[in-house]
Amino acid sequence: MKQELTSEQTQAREEALRDVKLYLANDWNLKEETPEYFLLTRNEASTSVHIFLALFGFWALFIPNVIYHFAKNRKKKILK
Repeated sequence: MKQELTSEQTQAREEALRDVKLYLANDWNLKEETPEYFLLTRNEASTSVHIFLALFGFWALFIPNVIYHFAKNRKKKILK
């Protein structure tokens, strides 16, 4: 029984790992792997927007620049 369970878990991990490899090829970063899922992250912020916000948002203590940075972070969980 235990052998079947580990075999199923291994097969599920391999299937999820194929999906993870596709995301890694498209500039996602593997942040964490747990027994239940893979956690992928990606920052989609544009450098030109950061420069624009820095030039025209300096009077606001660069708060818009920080908000933009964190707003453009993406996370994706791939379940095993």
